[in-house]
Amino acid sequence: MKKTDMLHLIDERKDELFSLLSSFIRINSENFWSHGNEQAMAEHLHALCQELGLESDLYSPLELDGFTEHPDYMDGRHLENRYNVTACWKGLEDKNELMLMAHTDTVEIGDPANWDGDPLSGEIRDGKIFGRGAGDDKYALAAALFIIKLLKEQGFTPKANLIFAAYSDEEHGGSHGALASVLKYPCPHIVSMDGDEGQIWHCGSGGQERVYRYHTKDTVDSAFLAASALPVVLEEIGKFADRRCQELEENRFYAGTAIPKASLRYMDVRAGNSGNDLGTGALHFTFYTDKDKDTIEAEFAELEKTLRERLEPMGIIGDGFMPNTRFFHYVFCEPDSEDVTRMVAAAREATGEELIVCGSCLSDLSVISKYGSSHAFGFGAGRNFSQVGGAHQPNEFIECEALVKYTKTIALYVMDMLG
Repeated sequence: MKKTDMLHLIDERKDELFSLLSSFIRINSENFWSHGNEQAMAEHLHALCQELGLESDLYSPLELDGFTEHPDYMDGRHLENRYNVTACWKGLEDKNELMLMAHTDTVEIGDPANWDGDPLSGEIRDGKIFGRGAGDDKYALAAALFIIKLLKEQGFTPKANLIFAAYSDEEHGGSHGALASVLKYPCPHIVSMDGDEGQIWHCGSGGQERVYRYHTKDTVDSAFLAASALPVVLEEIGKFADRRCQELEENRFYAGTAIPKASLRYMDVRAGNSGNDLGTGALHFTFYTDKDKDTIEAEFAELEKTLRERLEPMGIIGDGFMPNTRFFHYVFCEPDSEDVTRMVAAAREATGEELIVCGSCLSDLSVISKYGSSHAFGFGAGRNFSQVGGAHQPNEFIECEALVKYTKTIALYVMDMLG
């Protein structure tokens, strides 16, 4: 099959792609950190893969031997019914060659009153497809299966196995589904189909979400004492933040970007709790780093010691820094690696557009690259969190045109890799 024929076919049948994505959006698969609704979505994808004639495996990450003893396993996620689907399109040579992977879970819908319509409608309007997961990450699931369907119908046979992995528990720093996928189905080449439109993520920063909590030694009837400790804690965490900024400014992949100056962001800073817990304080933050976990843990240990020494004379007892997510490892492949340049070439041929090759923050590349393949990179078509209708926002959407361009690019990449 010629690449030009595939591009024309995608254009001719794009409405099928849009309908497929809409059907996925209508299946609720919210991730609530400690549990999730991925089961129905996984079962639906498993059935679709079987209809396409793929060898499909429906499994919980917990079914992998030794999974709970893995160094990157994080307890408390209740993975029993949070299933992965991994399907294999057998090639002329029965060996795994390329994995296309995307996550099935979404963040919470939030207050439906903040949406203009039904968050699970999958409505197609004004050249956009709306709904939770439209831009993070169900468009990728739809694109991958649509490409496989068209290629099979046209008689394309891959030279080696194409693996499609639809995995659970990505949101809120999970990564268990991604980890299980690459452990159970190792592939030399992996595309994480998640990310911002027009960008290839060749690099993933390390980092984590953490919470520092403290409480007053004595019972209090006002949050004043707890609030008086906040400047002290902010000052010391600020020193930690300065180190993160400096190291990323010196990193060849992040120097000159916006990431170093945003290498520590506060999610929540409070003393008391609306009239309750008046003697408590908490600071919730996210940080980015290129240092390894042991180095960061040693820094937090020193930071806890310093805070203890400064807070105790104030009548404040520090409860320590607690992780709110798993630790993300700093990983990368070279921006001019063969796998990346092939995707850049595929986009140029498919759409005439140039992709930006850059780094990302706290993505599943952390485990995909570390435990799957050093050639792994991320390539998505989602909208940034900061955009209206972007990932995790009310009225989340993906533009139909962007989805078509993305699907064309992935299709040519698959044909190039496996043709």
